[in-house]
Amino acid sequence: MTKFTKTTRTLAALLVSGTALTGVASAAEISGNVGATTDYIWRGNTQAGGDASLSGGIDIDFGNGFAVGTWTGSLGGGGADANYEQDLYASYSSEIAGYPLEVGYISYMYPGTAESDLDFADFYVSTSVAGLGISYYMLMSAENDAADAQEGTYLSLDYGYDLADDWTMSLHYGVESFDTDPDDEDTSISLSKGDMTFTVSGDEGDDTRAIVSWGSSF
Repeated sequence: MTKFTKTTRTLAALLVSGTALTGVASAAEISGNVGATTDYIWRGNTQAGGDASLSGGIDIDFGNGFAVGTWTGSLGGGGADANYEQDLYASYSSEIAGYPLEVGYISYMYPGTAESDLDFADFYVSTSVAGLGISYYMLMSAENDAADAQEGTYLSLDYGYDLADDWTMSLHYGVESFDTDPDDEDTSISLSKGDMTFTVSGDEGDDTRAIVSWGSSF
């Protein structure tokens, strides 16, 4: 994650190990996911140096709006600063005036790196209006002092619609903002069918990338 850089994992740890889990364990629904991609793209930038990436995760939905999960993705050897990424996250979903609303916290960690200042955390809020997904991320804390002192944000707009023969098209626009840097925009268009996704992604100042991904949930 090139610009964002650690945070405490308090919220996720509390929900997993504390009262929330023990109180509603019988109603919790556990699911998993695995995936592979020819390049791990995050906010328009490669995280694996152009190498293939494997990933897997586990999610726990407590059935009362609360959910927690963890996700791990390999970062390859193509110049990445770390060997893999480990995320922990917690969220709460509800509905306000007929619109879905989700708030959450994500901790991004890089245990496989010699550098200790890559980890960081975001708070986010998401909704959907007329099929348009809107997500707004705010940097909560970072191990890197320079990044921690800034107000980092990321706005994501996503729209998807069904095509013929079970194909789905997804359009994405994102813009990342920092106090001392110009805004960085990224766009992508994806075609999906079944477990396969074909994506063309672009970022300001970066080459356009074509990515093939596979993902499955269980």
